[in-house]
Amino acid sequence: MKARIVLLLLCMASVIGLAQPVLSDDGAQDWSPVVYPLQRLPLIFSHQKHLARGVDCAACHPSATSSQSAVDNLLPTEVQCRACHAIDRADPTKAATPTAACTACHPGWTPNKVVQQTYLTPPPLKFAHARHQQLACETCHTGIRGVDLATTLQLPTMSSCLSCHKSGDEERHCTDCHLAKLGGLMQTQFEHGQLVPGRDGLGDQHGPGFTNNHTQEARQAGSTCNACHDRSECVECHQGVVKPTDFHPANYVVLHVVDAKRGKDCSACHRAESFCVACHERSGVGTRAASQFNAFDPSQRFHPVGWSSQTSGGPNFHAQEARRNITACTSCHREEDCLTCHSAQGTAMHASPHPVGWRGSSRCRALDRGNRRMCLRCHVTRDELGCDWSKASSR
Repeated sequence: MKARIVLLLLCMASVIGLAQPVLSDDGAQDWSPVVYPLQRLPLIFSHQKHLARGVDCAACHPSATSSQSAVDNLLPTEVQCRACHAIDRADPTKAATPTAACTACHPGWTPNKVVQQTYLTPPPLKFAHARHQQLACETCHTGIRGVDLATTLQLPTMSSCLSCHKSGDEERHCTDCHLAKLGGLMQTQFEHGQLVPGRDGLGDQHGPGFTNNHTQEARQAGSTCNACHDRSECVECHQGVVKPTDFHPANYVVLHVVDAKRGKDCSACHRAESFCVACHERSGVGTRAASQFNAFDPSQRFHPVGWSSQTSGGPNFHAQEARRNITACTSCHREEDCLTCHSAQGTAMHASPHPVGWRGSSRCRALDRGNRRMCLRCHVTRDELGCDWSKASSR
């Protein structure tokens, strides 16, 4: 039944011509069809003509002066119209000035049939007309003097609200105007759609690709992310065990090598030493699984000859690549592969990965203070460490 109603409303929209989103002066969308949903106004009326004759807004909308909620129905009834129009239900085609015939206001009216009713979905907002009655109606309902039947296009936008409600001593919150759900966050999901920011500034516009590229907006001062999103949502995506499957485009597994070679940081979601290695080994690229590559056959080598020179004087190409982007190395090699050469343990080659003058340097000491466990992967005794072990261990 609900689906039929929605379909009917959409059909009405195509016939009546519902208002489209409004663009502000800078070209950004400033009117949301979720804030101001579908409406049906089967009426003939001219605000322009009535206002030009000096009719006061309160004469037709008397409830507006005392309204405390945006859900109040402030449309004029027949009672307000009869103040000027001599409406006589016994004579529906009555000739009078001002007009009093039913067809003058109700298009398609036929005798003995129910007049088509207006359909307005209350906006999901907090607003009190009574608190704004000191303002001229046109302050919020801009352009009302130049149109016949007013639609959602003449309703206030966020820009028009911010023209008065500017930053001041009192901190403003999104839920001062927007509905809040249990817990205090903004309610964004409604039967007629989902509310998302439509412009930059207060809302951090959610355009195409925003899910994957929102770092800058989240870091900017005064961002309003926490008005709709709980911190747990960030943690669930950035540090959760189950990662979102829609982050990368389709077939990204084939294309990800481009980002990997550019040095893009994938560690926000993936652990290089387990995730990448495990996938590559399943694909026959890693060092432990069955693979088409063979380090002893030059025609089946993955790396060129001289990539890892075990004797002095060789080109040892991998040293430069490891310093440039060691993440690329860890996508196939586990830490134990490095330790076969770069370790002070008994069977290793004792090949130092550090530059000349490293031992005891400020950089050496800084790494030791930050994460000694990393140093102990290669250095197993006190005299192998370049830092002051006795002082460090007494901390």
